[in-house]
Amino acid sequence: MPERIPIALVGCGGMGRRHLRGLVHLASSSYSNSDLVAVCDINQDNATFAADEAAELLGRRPRVYADLAGMVRELGSDLQAASITTDVGSHHKIAAACLEAGLHVLCEKPLALTVRGCWLIVDAAKRAGCIVSVGENYRRDPINRLARALIAGGAIGTPRLMIETSIGGKDAIAITPWRHMKHAGTIVVDAGIHYADILRFYLGEVRSIYGEVRLHEKVRYNTGSAGPGGYYARWSSDFPDQVEPTGEDALYAQLIFESGAIGQWISDYAGHGRPSRTRRVFGSLGSLDCPGDRDGQPIVLHLDDGTAIDDGRILEHAPGYRLEPLAAELFGGERVWTYNFEFNDTDARLLALEYHELAACVSAGNQPEVTAQEGLADLALTYAPFEAGRLGRPVTLAEVANSRVDGYQREIDVALGLVPEDLHTA
Repeated sequence: MPERIPIALVGCGGMGRRHLRGLVHLASSSYSNSDLVAVCDINQDNATFAADEAAELLGRRPRVYADLAGMVRELGSDLQAASITTDVGSHHKIAAACLEAGLHVLCEKPLALTVRGCWLIVDAAKRAGCIVSVGENYRRDPINRLARALIAGGAIGTPRLMIETSIGGKDAIAITPWRHMKHAGTIVVDAGIHYADILRFYLGEVRSIYGEVRLHEKVRYNTGSAGPGGYYARWSSDFPDQVEPTGEDALYAQLIFESGAIGQWISDYAGHGRPSRTRRVFGSLGSLDCPGDRDGQPIVLHLDDGTAIDDGRILEHAPGYRLEPLAAELFGGERVWTYNFEFNDTDARLLALEYHELAACVSAGNQPEVTAQEGLADLALTYAPFEAGRLGRPVTLAEVANSRVDGYQREIDVALGLVPEDLHTA
């Protein structure tokens, strides 16, 4: 049996409840290597509720804490890692505190609310010699693994263009009210960062970006939505009937990858009429139509002779495609090209992969796939259209990642105490 790493769940809201299901899938697998020993939330009611759910689902009740420092002090060496599923504005403080206490960290995306917040976590991890893994689940979907293998294997020749489009949402509150507030993590950042990561996962590093962001809907209305999987139902009845957003709800961008390929990216969470979801990659020999994330629908490979492959034959064009053992167990084989699970089930399986990787890295002293630096790059790419639109020129990923271009984020950094207030207008 692999070594079991004791871990605490820090943040017991809707995302924390989703993570608990991931731990359940891992615990019931052949590769179980984590033990949930504690839950922590400043809202004691949330923490107690999560502990009760854990007792029911895992068969053992974790200890309950309302104070991170007290949890670390009391558990001592009986705790090796923490999973951070709090609000994004607190990620940098909580992650730094965990790292300074010698804990390895799995942190939900975005790694922090700003690039400077990400750097604080990167530097804390270096000082502590601890691992930071960022919870990017979309790239762990077997269908996205297959897409990358098809591209890397030359199935479409040299990639030339990737189109990533998500449009919908109208004027409804997206999951929670805070996702419409600039200082809390607007929906374009909180959800759009998934697509920034997928763009980089598929086609590699991005060189430069031009784009614009918009705040289309000046008022958002509570539709009673319980969010992905229904995990936010416990709190949604307490949300206001409407909110006035301060953060943008749409992003439109053009990217140039280091390879020379072009990316067109739209994340519009204020779209009316017919929703649109598109992920296509065009190359010198063919193209890929890729489905939405976490739905298990097959990729369609289009070749120049008119052939469209949307069944198991697609694997012939990705000879190097193999899932890791746990993913193969959870999704039904090491060369999966489609699957059929209910959303919550799929979501939990992908989260199980995150926890397994963290524990395996802690045991072996390895780095995870999505390091803190990777999470920082994803956030820099997400903010690049914000910064480019503000400046009226393309920006490089490097200058956003190094905070040489930070005009949009600076107001947030001041509010978070990451820069002095006199830099606000610098």
